[in-house]
Amino acid sequence: MNYIELNDKGKLGSDEQKLADYFGVGNYTTFYKKHFIQNRFSITKDDFIAGVIPVMFSAMKKLGIEYKHDDYPEQLRKYLYRKIWETKLGYIKDKVFNEYLINPIFIKPKDKLKKFTGFLLNSRDDWFLTDGAADGTNIICSEPVKWVTEYRIPVINKIPRDYCNYFGNPNIQVDKSVVQNMIDDWADSPKAYCLDVGVLDTGETALIEINDAFSCGSYSMSAETYGDLLTTRWNELKG
Repeated sequence: MNYIELNDKGKLGSDEQKLADYFGVGNYTTFYKKHFIQNRFSITKDDFIAGVIPVMFSAMKKLGIEYKHDDYPEQLRKYLYRKIWETKLGYIKDKVFNEYLINPIFIKPKDKLKKFTGFLLNSRDDWFLTDGAADGTNIICSEPVKWVTEYRIPVINKIPRDYCNYFGNPNIQVDKSVVQNMIDDWADSPKAYCLDVGVLDTGETALIEINDAFSCGSYSMSAETYGDLLTTRWNELKG
């Protein structure tokens, strides 16, 4: 069975509608997050499920799927064009509130269940954007850079299926030869993932981050590409 999550208003979101179109009428069942979390229905490894990240991690736990992910695979770090490092949120909090933070930094959670959305931290006035995350939260920091355009590239079986502009100037294109080099260099990549890539104000085509394909935004992907992306990754995770 193919299960697709409904939003709180009892409707399919735009991403979920693409999956409904992909499977076709009569070939999927909808559900609410609370019903799944409350175990009102069960899934098996023969099933497909699409929902928000907490739902997907709950599904993995129920099916005994071990999961790991790296936003910045070691083989692709040469394409970052910026310094990144890992630390605890409390360490950065101490620097900010004691005015030790000399330059702005971009921070985002490293944990599977994202505690807050990544943002550029300039001063203590921005701290509310951490959304009350605990001091022990693992975070990734990076030097700030200026993106002039950003794209999401769904990659399935080493083939880039689309180039979806979601920020900046859509008339500026990423260097597709560099994108192909990224795909080739990540030899042990999943069968399906999203390669987020942009162009810096210095002109380089650089890696923004890797997003797993089991729960990701579709942007301008077709229903066919989006469905292929999620089903390929889910089948891989199930083994």
